[in-house]
Amino acid sequence: MIKTLDRPEMTLVGMNIHTRPMSPDIPALWPKFVARIGEIENPSEPRVSYGVMRHAASATEDLSYMAAVAVSTPGRIPSGMESLSVPAGTYAVFRYPFSGLARGFGEIFGKLLPSSGYIQAPGPFFERYDEAFDPDRPSSEVEILIPVRRE
Repeated sequence: MIKTLDRPEMTLVGMNIHTRPMSPDIPALWPKFVARIGEIENPSEPRVSYGVMRHAASATEDLSYMAAVAVSTPGRIPSGMESLSVPAGTYAVFRYPFSGLARGFGEIFGKLLPSSGYIQAPGPFFERYDEAFDPDRPSSEVEILIPVRRE
């Protein structure tokens, strides 16, 4: 049985790239984003960041990845950044060590979700890096949240 959570709508502000799953472009984006977090107005979750993934409707190999923070109200969007509204909904919640994210995504989509009674719902899915996350510790845990609905 998987854990689910009802999340309210949230607005994110961050840096977005178009890439492929597991591309080295994704980890390369983070230091650039972290250096600019202070430019984002009205953060709603101090020391929490998100890695938001959206696939093109036509191809799962075409990935939009956004390193972002949640904001209480969108203010001025810094140059080179954009905002994204993530709809309210039910999300399946998983936790994996930072070093095991690739294995975790494989397990979620290959085994856990298909056997759960839920299917992936439309909308972005994301990694949530909480206050305790330390990128220098491979064992540091990351939440993975997938929008779901009952089969």
